[in-house]
Amino acid sequence: MLRQCRAEEWKISDLTSTTSNTQRTPGEIRGCVVLATCRKVLDADPDLGSEIDKDVDGDMQITLDALREADIDARPVAWDDATFDWSSCDAVIVRSTWDYHRHIDDFLRWVDGVSRVTRLENSVDVLRWNIDKRYLAELGANGIPVIETLFVEPESVSGVSWPEAVDAMAARGDVVVKPAVSAGSNDTQRHGDRDSARAHIDELLARGRVVMVQPYLDRVDAESETGLVYIDGEFSHAFSKGPMLAAPGNAVGDLYLEEKIDARTPTDAQRQLGDRVMASLTQRWGRLLYARIDMLPTDDGPVIIEAELTEPSLYLHLDAASPARFASAIASRLD
Repeated sequence: MLRQCRAEEWKISDLTSTTSNTQRTPGEIRGCVVLATCRKVLDADPDLGSEIDKDVDGDMQITLDALREADIDARPVAWDDATFDWSSCDAVIVRSTWDYHRHIDDFLRWVDGVSRVTRLENSVDVLRWNIDKRYLAELGANGIPVIETLFVEPESVSGVSWPEAVDAMAARGDVVVKPAVSAGSNDTQRHGDRDSARAHIDELLARGRVVMVQPYLDRVDAESETGLVYIDGEFSHAFSKGPMLAAPGNAVGDLYLEEKIDARTPTDAQRQLGDRVMASLTQRWGRLLYARIDMLPTDDGPVIIEAELTEPSLYLHLDAASPARFASAIASRLD
């Protein structure tokens, strides 16, 4: 049963919408949905309201238009907007909350609070599990091929001194060091020697972060990373992502590193691996509204580098049918 949208709080005035310049009353719509974002995606104007910076979040306006075409009123709201009544909408879809890792305790409190007053997608349990990339160890334990990863905490790595474990990995080639809780490749660096890798790890540990260390897979320079997008548990489309670590310093809005993104048809091996991961996730969590499975090439076939279930870009512009597919999946959760 849909709640009655509160007219005084639910007033769509986004002038960037290409589908309609008229406001609909609550009685004319199927539901009201918030797309949770962050303040840097929204360019606040006291007269016009919040306009979307499409150069930062390319999915947002596409999704808003698709939802409105499906007779669902939708608006973007920054997740940390304390003035917004989250109970006034039928669902909150977590999208571009890309600064959450800088305020992780506040974000988790927000996730819990929203889940108590309305529908949250993906669910609070999924988000809490996925925010910490130590979930890769769980996927690996379930037989999913994942990239080799050392999780470094202040004391040790599986009973071995972490400098010793990192040195052993660095002796085989470049390594990538990053926090286990982060977004947009923030605090992620590629290192060509063990001393710089150790210094980076020490810095992150000193800030109370759990650290991941992974080998840099050279094949990505020629073949790129591949991402598979799933909507409502079903494959939607795929894309290639260039090796951003080869060109540091190209941050967008202080949120993420810019990447070269192109449409891609996945290989049979990539599609089979993506489907296998989704089957595992579905068995545990049920059908997820959205998921992005990122993988890297190796001589032995693709391996998972991330299963993004929290706030991934879905690159809806790469597949003409994907916006309507996403809107339909959201609508099905409002029925």
